[in-house]
Amino acid sequence: MRWTAGKRPPSLRNDRVRSLRLWPRAIAAAVLSVVCLAGLAWAQTGGDAPQESAAAPTAGTPLPNDVPSLEQRGDLYMVRKYYAEAAEAYRKLTVLQPKNAVFHNKLGIAYHQLQDLETARKAYRKAIQVNPKYAQAINNLAAVEYAQKRYRSAILTYLRALKLTPRDPVIYSNLGTAYFAQEKFEYATQSYKYALQLDPEVFRRSGRVGTIVQQRDEKNAAAFNFYMAKTYASTANVEETLQYLRKAWEEGFPEIRQAILKDEVFQFLALDTRFQELLVLIEASETQSAGRQQNP
Repeated sequence: MRWTAGKRPPSLRNDRVRSLRLWPRAIAAAVLSVVCLAGLAWAQTGGDAPQESAAAPTAGTPLPNDVPSLEQRGDLYMVRKYYAEAAEAYRKLTVLQPKNAVFHNKLGIAYHQLQDLETARKAYRKAIQVNPKYAQAINNLAAVEYAQKRYRSAILTYLRALKLTPRDPVIYSNLGTAYFAQEKFEYATQSYKYALQLDPEVFRRSGRVGTIVQQRDEKNAAAFNFYMAKTYASTANVEETLQYLRKAWEEGFPEIRQAILKDEVFQFLALDTRFQELLVLIEASETQSAGRQQNP
């Protein structure tokens, strides 16, 4: 239904959550590259990140032999981004305690940060073998599959993780990135919406629940920003919706004014003066662009 900004929008229909069912046919090459790794090493245990101190070890410091000190050393190396040293500490831990899934997962994260995806994948799979219900390790395995551009496999693996932890906002956000990679924008929007409902700060938060790292393909930033605007609009977040709409316009989302006015999710902004001003700017820009095309 088409509507006009400035007039009171019709009453919004009850929001119905679409199914996150998979499409059986793979889409062509991805247009959005977003790598999401849920959790740094210490986050997988549910604890807080270790704090650095003046006495924190540096690269090359001999590793301790007792398990608690060795784990702390590995975590501190992760804080300092000494990923190779962290990997060595965690590798030693997996030798000392081969049935500890957390240590295998931490080893995978260290190799993941080193971009050694195959070794990371093996470590995550070992963690899952030890503990088949280890949702964080399953999520991180999906992140490797995503990085290897195996998007359908990543989606299936993220869904597997969500069966174990159905209220994890980080995994929902990661699932959204995989849908974006296949240009399934509506599914991605729904996944991001669930993530925001569970944690309104999920796209900014880092620390105990982990860190979400987003790497966007600039030539597709327009689509990403537009659908992120739709995601925030579905939660009636005015500030974020306007911010992402402006970004989508600046990145050149095609026929954005028409897309905005045709989409009911943006109706709640109809009386907002900032929204009206943005539409005026977009219309003026489109008019100017059309004029240049007619008179090259």
